[in-house]
Amino acid sequence: KICPAVIIAVTHGNKILMSKYAGREYKKYALLAGFNETGESIEETVRREVMEEVGLKVKNLRYYKSQPWSFSGTLLFGFFCDVDGEDTLTVDHEELSIAQWFERDQIIGQDNNSSLTNEMMMVFAAGKEPK
Repeated sequence: KICPAVIIAVTHGNKILMSKYAGREYKKYALLAGFNETGESIEETVRREVMEEVGLKVKNLRYYKSQPWSFSGTLLFGFFCDVDGEDTLTVDHEELSIAQWFERDQIIGQDNNSSLTNEMMMVFAAGKEPK
């Protein structure tokens, strides 16, 4: 069984949205993420997860790449997208402990380079995200 999921780099100009999960052992910043629901396209998953977790509409979805995550049988699909309208966050604190915008020069890489999330954060920091 494969569980499709998305990793989402929401951008707004030179800013990227990063968050920390609520109630999990992992305490570092990450990108938004979520699982695909039955009958939903992977692009619909991106839009729904961003709206549910931080209350933003997004546009200009750009597929980056995928990564199998063998720990859970998950296939991750990485996307970059832009905020559509206001960038004011309404954080779902059941999912996230915090979410905030970071400028490119504020992004710090993490120790684990095998993570799609870390790779996408570093791609954005270097100004190399897909257009």
